[in-house]
Amino acid sequence: MAVRTLALRQSKNVKDAQYDADAQTLTVKLNGGTYTVDGVTEEKAIAFEQADSHGSFFHSEFKGQHVITKVN
Repeated sequence: MAVRTLALRQSKNVKDAQYDADAQTLTVKLNGGTYTVDGVTEEKAIAFEQADSHGSFFHSEFKGQHVITKVN
């Protein structure tokens, strides 16, 4: 499966996101840089895509639960 760009609602903090189902990696572009989130299931990526607040979801569901690496 190819990398898929997620259809996000307009957000103050989250600018863009792509999900790679094979690698279970989410790449998220925030105001402060671009980050990869490892070990993200497709269900969790869809929940992030559909969240009312992508920034709140990122902080509550990914931070402390997944390995997050700043890319730039």
